[in-house]
Amino acid sequence: MTLTRSEREPVDAERVTRSVELDAAPAEVWDALTEDALLGEWLADEVELEAEPGGEIVCRYADGEERRGEVELVEEAERLAWSWRRDGGAPSRVELVLDAVADRTRLTIIETSTVFETVPFGTAGPLLLAAPAGGASLAWGPRLARLRVAVRLVLA
Repeated sequence: MTLTRSEREPVDAERVTRSVELDAAPAEVWDALTEDALLGEWLADEVELEAEPGGEIVCRYADGEERRGEVELVEEAERLAWSWRRDGGAPSRVELVLDAVADRTRLTIIETSTVFETVPFGTAGPLLLAAPAGGASLAWGPRLARLRVAVRLVLA
């Protein structure tokens, strides 16, 4: 698995971009991005997703945190986007973009803060920026590493 920061999008206070190449076709990766049980393997401990515009996304984490949001865009096996927020936190928009690369798929996750104001560290919208100091349990990098396992479940 290759996990890289996008060359086009810098990491800053408003946007986080991560890419990963997965050993599966876009349609198979799509299943890992849209099926509740498979989302529970990598995105959060418990996930409910209505993968249609206006649908709800709810992510519950082991530490009790919950993020809720609304699906904004669904282009099957190509793009999925939602806006979400955690209790007391700033909202952000997450976009998942799938690109076929030979017999693999490059998945790029772009999370953008939708409120451009100064907020205390740890309450920022993007998941990477919300990770506690010294810990990356909520960051996108570890989540993308677990996505590889979820994709293998689709292929099994």
